[in-house]
Amino acid sequence: MTRDLPSSPGRRPRWRRRVLLLALLTLGAAGVWGTVSWQRLEAQALDLAETGQGAIQLLSSQAKAIANHDIDALAAVYASGYDGLVLGDWDETEAFRRDGITVRTWRAKEGGTGSTTDRLQRFLDSLHRIDHSKLKLASVEESGDGTATIRSVLWLRGATEDGTHFEMHGTLRFGLRYSEDRWQIADQALVSGETVFGPGTAFEEVALASGLDFVAQQNPNFRTPEWEPKKFGILKYGSAGVSAADYDGDGWDDLFFADGADSRLYRNQADDTFRDVTEEVGLPTPLVGVNVALFVDLDNDGDQDLFLGVFTGPNRLFENDGQGHYRDVTDQANLGGSMVTVASAADYDRDGLLDLYVGRYLDPRTELPDTLFYTRNGEGNSLLRNLGGLRFEDVTDRAGVREGGLTLGVAWADYDDDGDDDLYVANDFGRNALLRNEGDGTFRDVSEATNSLDFGFGMSATWGDIDNDGDFDLYTSNVHSGQRWYGQAATLQQYLLTSIRQGTIFEDYPLYREIYGYAGSDWRDYGDRMVKGNSLLVLGEDGRFEDISERAHTNPYGWYWGSGMLDYDYDGRLDIYAANGWITGRTTDDL
Repeated sequence: MTRDLPSSPGRRPRWRRRVLLLALLTLGAAGVWGTVSWQRLEAQALDLAETGQGAIQLLSSQAKAIANHDIDALAAVYASGYDGLVLGDWDETEAFRRDGITVRTWRAKEGGTGSTTDRLQRFLDSLHRIDHSKLKLASVEESGDGTATIRSVLWLRGATEDGTHFEMHGTLRFGLRYSEDRWQIADQALVSGETVFGPGTAFEEVALASGLDFVAQQNPNFRTPEWEPKKFGILKYGSAGVSAADYDGDGWDDLFFADGADSRLYRNQADDTFRDVTEEVGLPTPLVGVNVALFVDLDNDGDQDLFLGVFTGPNRLFENDGQGHYRDVTDQANLGGSMVTVASAADYDRDGLLDLYVGRYLDPRTELPDTLFYTRNGEGNSLLRNLGGLRFEDVTDRAGVREGGLTLGVAWADYDDDGDDDLYVANDFGRNALLRNEGDGTFRDVSEATNSLDFGFGMSATWGDIDNDGDFDLYTSNVHSGQRWYGQAATLQQYLLTSIRQGTIFEDYPLYREIYGYAGSDWRDYGDRMVKGNSLLVLGEDGRFEDISERAHTNPYGWYWGSGMLDYDYDGRLDIYAANGWITGRTTDDL
């Protein structure tokens, strides 16, 4: 049945929003010239920064001591004479057991037995082998006068003495005291936690044994004068993705590795091995600057044609001849602009032909993200309507789906059950948006009305029925930064006032207006949402989504790129796989 679009409760009339925003900017400007207000704001931001950095150093020392089984270093993070709860002072209760996997939840003990050092030693002894040890700063709840209260996340991975693998995730609240030129723990409380135990043998790495010897390379065009990313140089480190499809119709999925320098197609030999058939099937080599490969039947002849989204050059289209060979038909196709990062296909107008939606980024030669927390200066996406005969018409503006973000993920689904496909767009440095198909060739942004407006560094989007209630839920991969604590009120308010003081407010005003329309004056909440990580949005009967990612533990720390849902253990429930990783500095404390 068709869902009615929910209204937006609490949405202020437009004139009131403008008045409130003007008042906010006026107050900000007054703060710039009002010495007391400005100095207080700077003092708050400085205190937050100093407290946060000090807390990170403390947590880093704590994590290192755990990894090294160094009892003296671990005890030293606690204040002299400390006798409260310490790491390991919790009881574990079994909450789940299936297929060799056991999950135990934590509950704080009433009181520890023995000295702080003795209890910490018992905790280290229980871990046996540590492969991964991190303590992350989640938020600075209070600070001032040499004391602070912080929330932190404990993340440990290793093995017990009998060889059982474990992974521990816990949220802890620490009361800190500054003494002897460093922060120390003066109080500790357990918020929540769990330990997962298992044999660690579910999957085996067989890539090389299977003949998959592909190695990703940087796009050589980025080293040329024409394409050198002079403004946003970090983009040259971005890697492309992998596609699985039965290109030759033999019933076995093959693999295509999109690449900056030399994309390759590997044929599944049906004997647990793969063979590179790129040139054999008629694809040109090298295929440079490819970010996405989309195998889809665009001419309704029953086989998989191949669309390649390219960053440094024109997109490409290859027709499958039905025998597993490809012919380049790019010149006739009209495939839109370059700087493509992602693409997806759907019959949005229900005419029987699959259309293409192509996501694009910004031009790194001339542009930077216009802000770090809400960027709208992308190249603009393209909706390409299939006209038949492998020819396309750009209907982006007519349909209202250009978007303006730096798009890295797109996904189609009929979320409202009205018979046509709707579109979700995941944007880097900004907001992710739900565009509802109106059934007349146009789309409407219903992100706010449906509570699916996801702020963050969007990388991918996947639809699936995660709760088995018969409708589509949504999972997006974002960045869960170790700097999440920094997106608090004083910092973002200072960003606004600095914009006024430096004279860039008129350039930045449209962005602040949009942010204020979504978040009002609650900048702390907005900053926190920006870097909270992946989002699992569950659709309710009222047509609105609920974010359950923190409750469901689906937003761990990291920079998550691709994600997908699959029932890997065949238990009738969808599981989530998310790919994580990015370059960092000399230490990984920021990730």
